[in-house]
Amino acid sequence: MRSFRSLLIILTLCLSLLLTWWVQHRAYDWSMSRLKEQGEDRLLSTIIGLRSAIDSYNYLPFLISQNKDVQELLLYPVLDKGAEVSRFLEQMNLVSGATTLMVLDLDGRALSYSRWREEQSFFLRSHAHSPYFTQARNGNQGVYVESRTNGEPASIYLSAPIYDSSRFMGVAVVRIDLDQLSNKLSQLEDFLLIAANERVIMASDRHWQGQLLSTQVESRRESQLDDGSALQLKQLQDGRRVLFQAVELPDLGWQVAVVSDVKPVLRMRNTAALISLGGCLALGLLLLYMRERHLKNLSRQETRDALERNERQQRDIINNAHVGMIGLDASGRISFINPMASQQFGVGTARILGYAFQDLIAGDDESFTVLQRTLSRLGSKGFAPLTAHEVVGSRADGSTFPMMISIKQMATLADMQYLVTVIDITKRKRLEHALQQANDQLEHKVLERTQALQEAQQELVQAEKMAALGRMSSAVVHELNQPLTAMRTYLAICRHLLSGEQAQLAENLELIDDLTQRMALITQQLKTFAVNKPEALVPVKPRAALDQSLVLFRDRIQQDGIELQIDSHEPDLEIPGDNARLEQVFVNLIKNACDAMNGQSEAKILQVQIETDQAQPDSWVRISVADSGPGIPPDSLTHLFDPFYTTKAIGDGLGLGLSIVSSIVQDLGGQISAQNRVEGGARFDVILPRLSETSQTQTENT
Repeated sequence: MRSFRSLLIILTLCLSLLLTWWVQHRAYDWSMSRLKEQGEDRLLSTIIGLRSAIDSYNYLPFLISQNKDVQELLLYPVLDKGAEVSRFLEQMNLVSGATTLMVLDLDGRALSYSRWREEQSFFLRSHAHSPYFTQARNGNQGVYVESRTNGEPASIYLSAPIYDSSRFMGVAVVRIDLDQLSNKLSQLEDFLLIAANERVIMASDRHWQGQLLSTQVESRRESQLDDGSALQLKQLQDGRRVLFQAVELPDLGWQVAVVSDVKPVLRMRNTAALISLGGCLALGLLLLYMRERHLKNLSRQETRDALERNERQQRDIINNAHVGMIGLDASGRISFINPMASQQFGVGTARILGYAFQDLIAGDDESFTVLQRTLSRLGSKGFAPLTAHEVVGSRADGSTFPMMISIKQMATLADMQYLVTVIDITKRKRLEHALQQANDQLEHKVLERTQALQEAQQELVQAEKMAALGRMSSAVVHELNQPLTAMRTYLAICRHLLSGEQAQLAENLELIDDLTQRMALITQQLKTFAVNKPEALVPVKPRAALDQSLVLFRDRIQQDGIELQIDSHEPDLEIPGDNARLEQVFVNLIKNACDAMNGQSEAKILQVQIETDQAQPDSWVRISVADSGPGIPPDSLTHLFDPFYTTKAIGDGLGLGLSIVSSIVQDLGGQISAQNRVEGGARFDVILPRLSETSQTQTENT
């Protein structure tokens, strides 16, 4: 019965809404059709008015072409005759109300001009390529529209050819600015003249003129009436919704449009909808009231019968359920238990009735405390349902089993105020235990595999170290073998010269000293490679370290013809470090740059730049060393800073220079990078922290 009443209400509402929609749709369609017809009439009136305004000037070009003075001027273009015709055009312009009248010769140049008093420069312009001149030259009555975007009004040009018998002599042209037509169209309302570039060139509302249509009218959607006619609904800048109707004028290249406010249409549609909906609702309420009065008594009896059936169904469902269900009273004692719960706890139904439910729970852990708190709130307003709570149950034989219980309040059964649902989860716990064991075994295997990978990584690192030592030993042996051989040779010569000249002996001893210094330099590079950090940091000026380092290369730069370019705008710039290591950075980078340009015939340019970093000028200092050599091979860019890696021949170096530079830069808290320049050559960039007040204090404390 209730569903039927609901269905009746829904049906009444649906019919009311359907009727309201139909009435609203018909009212909207009828009103919009009327508005569309009115807009079409206004659009036709606008086009007729515009055509009439333009046609009122059509006679002028022909009238000028038939004037004898004009024809004589084209036959004999003399200055006096041109002035006379210009005065004639001036008088005709005043009478006709046009903007400009002019006479053009065969080359498109003006021989006479109605506004000759204001624009003398007009006679110098050529109109030979203008459309109105071309149309008249081809023997046609010319019509051309010129739309401007610089704020000036659009203009219409009317032209006619001038003949001497059948020979073409020139063109008569009439220009009409749209401002001249505005007075004749002032009686029209809500119309627009739109150029091909969608700019409004004339409108009934002055503030629209010169604006783009898209900035004044927002496209909304297209609607269609029942008769199949399409409507364009748009929204104006002031928020008004309008009906937009437009027609294209191909000869002028314009679009004539009218806008009609749809607010009256919407008002009529809403009024019709309200009237229809109100009448339908009133009728529906009357029918519902009459039916409710008839069914009121029957409903009460059906409600009582339904409650009894519902209670019986619930008891049947509880008794036949495959989960344990226990009913509790307000004091937490058992008032009902279904067969499944009796089987779970191993007790009879009659024996357990009246017992406290918490007696069936084993243990005193946190889960038992939560259950006690819930049972203590039975019968009070503070009771909250308990859902999916895991506890341990106790059977009659003393055994226990894991179970999941839920407690909720019942409102339909008189002797069962609260219902407890009991689910035995012994099988699930057994599966969880097996899964945990499998996870533990998997984690143990992962740990073993990780340890094996770490051992393999250590072996690879050791192998790489051994390979590096092999490259180092080969280079050191070669580097030391040459000076040792030379030393043995010079010592033999010295023994031979002990009784000879002292000058030759001194020269040999000096060569031996140079060789020992070379061997010391090799061992010093190895020692530097082994040391990680400087002992102390002091304020250091990069420009001073650069000047000190360049002393070592003064002779080589001159001999090799290298052009040195230094760019350092802040000579007092300081960084925290030590002077010896910074000089070693400059020495290695400058030496590599000089070696890269060795033997090339092109210009040799060495550029050294010291500046603050542009991104963080108060935090970092950038040192750049660039050369004009052949650049760095692409496959060597990733190994430049590896120890003992070199592209030079054996005997020219150990491959420790750039590795030492990288180690020094990292010890000073900086970064180094290398790249090839677009214009040729390589560039090394070193970024070091700038000495600030905080870092200076830390340096002094160090």
